[in-house]
This record gives sequence, structure tokens and C-alpha cells, in this order.
Amino acid sequence: MGQEYFLGLDMGTGSTGWAVTDEKYQVLRKHGKSLWGVRLFESASTAEERRAFRTSRRRLDRRNWRIEILQEIFSEEISKVDAGFFLRMKESKYYPEDKRDLEGRCPELPYTLFADKDYDDKTYHKEFPTIYHLRKMLMETKDTPDIRLVYLAFHHILKHRGHFLLPGDINQVKEFDATFKQLLENIKNEELDFGLTIEEEKFHLVEEILKNRKLTRSARC
Repeated sequence: MGQEYFLGLDMGTGSTGWAVTDEKYQVLRKHGKSLWGVRLFESASTAEERRAFRTSRRRLDRRNWRIEILQEIFSEEISKVDAGFFLRMKESKYYPEDKRDLEGRCPELPYTLFADKDYDDKTYHKEFPTIYHLRKMLMETKDTPDIRLVYLAFHHILKHRGHFLLPGDINQVKEFDATFKQLLENIKNEELDFGLTIEEEKFHLVEEILKNRKLTRSARC
């Protein structure tokens, strides 16, 4: 420019303002235009937001992994009773006209879980209005239940409540305090937004609550 000038910047999270002035802070002009303006851009995501997405993705991947293992365990016995059971569950999210049976045809009765002649989805939901009615029945019955009902109960438990944060054999755990402390540490490392603080002096209270089979309501230490 052939003269001394100042460049001023005003930088924000979603924009940057700029201006060029002379030594008396008068805005300079170039090619008939004043040398000042602003540039807008997409704001950067915070570490907390990225961590939330990463945590959610990790949790979903692990949940799917648990379900895959569960299906491998049950697949042989369920195939003896209902070979299309897992396929119907997998395609439950589709419109009826988009569903296919084992032969690749659109099923006449596009049920989600059960398609037996004497037992279908309507019968199942009438007998078990919620998954907890099913779980209660399985805990109390002395008869041999349908293997598919057993799978549905385990599927619900592993999908919504299960975790595999502690490696090793559970039978080798001899001391509760050390194992529980390790569990808390693993949960914190997994970035699960676990903010509860439990003092080590109260670990024995947690142990007593977990061992109390007669406890009918939740307790807090």
C-alpha cells in the first residue's frame, strides 16, 4: 500500500470482523471500497458436545454387540421352534409391504414377533401388556416356557440395563470393595456423565443393599 497501516481483528466463535486504518485510525479505501468487513462461519463444537456424541455411539455399538452375542447363544434352540423369529424382529421397523419372509416373499401376516397359528403378536401383547409382565411370569413359573419368551426377557435386560465394564470371571471376585471401586472408576472413564460420589466408608451399605433379596423398594446410601 506504500504507507503504514493498522489491521484490526475482532474474532468470535462464529465470525471474524476486520478493518484496515491509517495511523490516525481512519478506515482506508482500496479500489473504491472501504477496507473493512466481516466473515461468518459455522461455530466450532465444544468438547462436551463431541464427547456426548462419542459416548452415545460407543454405548450403541456395545449394545448391538451384546444383542449379537445373545442371538448367537439362542439361535440354535430358537431355530428349532421358529426359524424366522430373528428376521421378523430385525424387520420390525419396516412398513408391512417392505417385510420379507425366509423365502423373500412379503408375508401374508406381517407380525413383528410371533406368527404361529395359535399364537401371534395380538395374543402375546394381550397376555403380556408390558415386558415386565413377561419377566415376572418367567421368574414365577415352574413350567418350561417358550424359548422365544426367554429370549425377549434377556434381550430387554441386556439392551437397557446390562454392561460389560469389568473383565474376568465373576466367580473369582472375593472382595466387594475393590470390585465396586473399580466399577465406579470404569464408569467415569467411559464418560457416562456419572456425577454421583460414593465414599468408600459407605461401600458396605451398597453391598448390603445389593445382597438383600427381600428389599422391595430402592434404597440410597
